[in-house]
Amino acid sequence: MKVFLADDEIAIRESLRNSFPWEEKGFQLVGEAPDGEMALPMIRDLNPDILLTDIRMPFMDGIELCREVKRTMPWVSIIILSGFDDFSYAQQAISLGVREYLLKPVTAQEIGRVLDKTREQIMADKRERENMAALRERIFSGNQFVRDKLLASLFSEDMDRYEQDALLEQMRALGVNLAASQYTVLDISFDEDGEARMAARAAISALSESSGGTVHVCSAQKGARALILGDNEKDVEERAYSFAASILQLQEVEHLSHLLVTIGKAVDDYHQIQVSMAAARHLRHMVAARGAWDRKIVGANEDTTPLQRLSELELSPLYERLQYAPVSQLESILMDYTSALEPGLAEGYLRVAAPLAARHLIEHAGGDVRKVLGNDVLEKVLHQNVLEPVTELLRRAMQYRDAREGNLDESPVSRARAYISSHYADPNLMLQDVAGEVHLSQSHFSTIFAQEAGITFTQYLTGVRIGKAKELLAGTDLRSFRIASEVGYNDPHYFSYLFKKTTGVTPSEWRRLHGENAEGEKNPTPAE
Repeated sequence: MKVFLADDEIAIRESLRNSFPWEEKGFQLVGEAPDGEMALPMIRDLNPDILLTDIRMPFMDGIELCREVKRTMPWVSIIILSGFDDFSYAQQAISLGVREYLLKPVTAQEIGRVLDKTREQIMADKRERENMAALRERIFSGNQFVRDKLLASLFSEDMDRYEQDALLEQMRALGVNLAASQYTVLDISFDEDGEARMAARAAISALSESSGGTVHVCSAQKGARALILGDNEKDVEERAYSFAASILQLQEVEHLSHLLVTIGKAVDDYHQIQVSMAAARHLRHMVAARGAWDRKIVGANEDTTPLQRLSELELSPLYERLQYAPVSQLESILMDYTSALEPGLAEGYLRVAAPLAARHLIEHAGGDVRKVLGNDVLEKVLHQNVLEPVTELLRRAMQYRDAREGNLDESPVSRARAYISSHYADPNLMLQDVAGEVHLSQSHFSTIFAQEAGITFTQYLTGVRIGKAKELLAGTDLRSFRIASEVGYNDPHYFSYLFKKTTGVTPSEWRRLHGENAEGEKNPTPAE
């Protein structure tokens, strides 16, 4: 199970991170943050099972963080970790449905006991909800059958306004309040029949049971449909994308063929729910016609063109700087890029980084590297004074990119990547900043970014930062704590932890294996 940690005390985070045997106990620490404001977008992005959070934190405290998580992701289990034995805090925590309330200092054994207990509670709740949902699926009688059929009929285009008003009253009589300021519809489709379909529907229905009445699910011929209720357009979008992302995390839907969740447009009138349903259904047909099955979640305002994914290992800071830049900025970008390296090392490093960046630019535009560049310019990079042929090499690659694409890619994710490449060194850079830059809500941006890049925003940002750290370790004599600061980490211990988690070695080991000496030659490994 995935765990996220929020605590403003570096010493506490470091202790929990390093002293508890996460993997051995069947848990994964997927992220951490020093306050609730930074934690919230990361939680939406990483979709953890358990949130472990302090109470007293700057900017957004633990209570407010819990309230926001429960509002949009009520299926996340929360454990409060606090140094204050304050009964009023405990009362607020209990009212928000917090699983456990622990007082600092805590030992690894106490954390392990509470995590194990929380995991058992999660699994027990999941089994109970699935059993109830499966029972409802099998027993076509009584109020639940009526509720399911009434909700399904609400999505039909055949209902007139009078029938819709009558249905609203019938649902209210059955204990379901569908009154809200905003609505949107999710069309959840998959190909399986029989037990696989029943299990998937049961799991999705069970997930909706934990939404606090903001998500209502009914069966459909090709899967299921969900009605999302919200307070405003932004709120209903956050809820829709959060619920859609959580569906993909369900074990019962992981291996379904042609699984697709399409999100209709948000509407502010109960009588317009059919309009949202029609938009979601249209998206499903469009994705099926194009065969774009690598997209699992598609919203009404998105481009459904199949997208090229990036591997985390393919991230290259020079390529990131050049990918969306005009040719006129090439020389200034190269100057900025090499200024961070020691003078004697820049030339050797450019011989490697420039051809790699050119290859990415050309292949991304659908071209063949040798046909576009020819052997002559590649040979010059290897054997002549490096700056002039490197500039020529990259100019050709960028011109080819522009000729093939006509203009720079203006999709939200492309603009986000460009923004990240310019701001990754800011330690306060958060998902909500980038989402705001491209004018999307956090959950919407998080979803489409993960689908296009193939990794989450948090993983992508980490990849860019670690990629730059590799360059600085190999090409400069900067100390590790300085490099941590240069790439956006205020906590050098957390930087070292992430670096080893990403690369398998510590920063000092990476420098020993990949660094260069003053003559521009690779340092020998111990075996050499």
